[in-house]
Amino acid sequence: MVTVIKGVTYPELECCILYSRQSELLSSSVSTGSHFLMTTVLSASIRNFEGAHDIVINDQTIVDHSSHVYNVKKTRERPGLSKLLEYSMREAFHDSSGRWPPPRCHYDSRQELRTTITNWGTGKSDTIREILLWMHGPFGVGKSAVAQSCAEALAAENKLRASLFFSRPNGRNNPNRVFTSIAYQLALKCPLLGDILDHEILKNPTLLTAAHPLQFQELLVAPLRQVKPQGIDIEGWVVILDGLDEVDDTNAQCDLLNIIAASIRDHTTPLRWFILSRLEPHIQRAMRAHGVLPLSHSLELPLSLEDDHEILTFFVKELHKIGEQHDLPPSWCSEADIAALVKLAQGLWIYVSTVTRFIGDPNSLGPPTQLRLVLSLAQKQSKPLATNPLATMDLFYNLIMQQIPPHVSLIIRKILLLREVCPDATNEVDQSRGTVRVVGLSKLANVLGLSEKELHNACIFLQSVLFLQQSVVGDPMDIRFYHASFMEYMEDSTRSKDFCIYGDDCLDYLRQEIIERINEAHSHSTGM
Repeated sequence: MVTVIKGVTYPELECCILYSRQSELLSSSVSTGSHFLMTTVLSASIRNFEGAHDIVINDQTIVDHSSHVYNVKKTRERPGLSKLLEYSMREAFHDSSGRWPPPRCHYDSRQELRTTITNWGTGKSDTIREILLWMHGPFGVGKSAVAQSCAEALAAENKLRASLFFSRPNGRNNPNRVFTSIAYQLALKCPLLGDILDHEILKNPTLLTAAHPLQFQELLVAPLRQVKPQGIDIEGWVVILDGLDEVDDTNAQCDLLNIIAASIRDHTTPLRWFILSRLEPHIQRAMRAHGVLPLSHSLELPLSLEDDHEILTFFVKELHKIGEQHDLPPSWCSEADIAALVKLAQGLWIYVSTVTRFIGDPNSLGPPTQLRLVLSLAQKQSKPLATNPLATMDLFYNLIMQQIPPHVSLIIRKILLLREVCPDATNEVDQSRGTVRVVGLSKLANVLGLSEKELHNACIFLQSVLFLQQSVVGDPMDIRFYHASFMEYMEDSTRSKDFCIYGDDCLDYLRQEIIERINEAHSHSTGM
């Protein structure tokens, strides 16, 4: 058996959990934490465990935070809707605490673009008549911020009915939860629709795991058709899907697009769709297909230096806040410094927001020192951004990783690697979220032989690119990323070089850690 991780084959990363299953070593009394530890053995060599049997994990050494608490008043008395929520990605909603604080446009930036979109969403546009609005652009230009700001504006106009903000590194990317999530949000906005969906799901629970076309038909088309004769105004309800390119499986991305386009063509739903994505080739082909192109309007959000004046405004106001928070004199950041930061950003809003967090990091030596580090990148930035859109972010991500002590850097890389590869192997799917990413800090710490405090302290070094959050009351604390680009950098050895999480040293150390943890657990269980 060979395990393939992110397109790279590692023959030694074999999953000996197969042996434990065959030997029925995981009894019903084994805790979730124990099961997690056993299944993370995929990172160890199976050769070290051939012939092993009767392995017992001491439950008392495992911290188990697997309980979940749901308190949704609107669905408590409607079990069908409660089930629908369990199969939804609630963390992907525009107002979810799991995304707080969300990216949004600041200080009236991109006001003209936002007005164009909100006018389309409210039916007031004189220029955009199509029901499907597709905005595309390269990574880091601020698509999610535009989507968030428009979602909030349309919600204030009572036009937004559903929204999903996909994120691959944060696990908000399950294609099988897209239409269930939309249906649940529509049900909250329309009580009659909620009653219909509650009845249909109780009558046929398999709809929650049905194929995408059937889900769309039975959870959206048919219920909306029943609502319309009741005199409820459902025309022009807006649905926002941000980051379609981050949905798992490119084929699924195209399937979702085709299903939505077919509903527009056949007039089966009254919904308006605002979809945002990178300009990936397969999405571009799908949007230009004969059956989709006439139904859609395309908006480009380019990487442009024309945004420099808005970026300048952002830097001035945010750095002023940082100066006040740290009681710094106004001279700590000069006009020349801000101009240099704007030039370094070269139109990338993700760079702007990440640099701002880096400079204001409360665990650093202070904003002036952080600012000097960022400005030192100016000497290394030789090529225009247009020739390599990733170069600017790579330079900055390198700077972030270089500030971390080597022994802590290795711990961080093991944390990110373990979090990336283990959930898929253990099938720890959180049905309520429709994701396999949320494994919790306590479980990661257990496998790595760290305390939660030690793991937390390691993550502090990356506060400009990630944060720790308990998404829902009762959920374990977990790692959340501000943007997908950081993990894309950490997974690509051509970009991150020695910092890549799939480097041989990181893999070897992680495998050794897991072997030691299993031997330790075995020793405890046998009294040795």
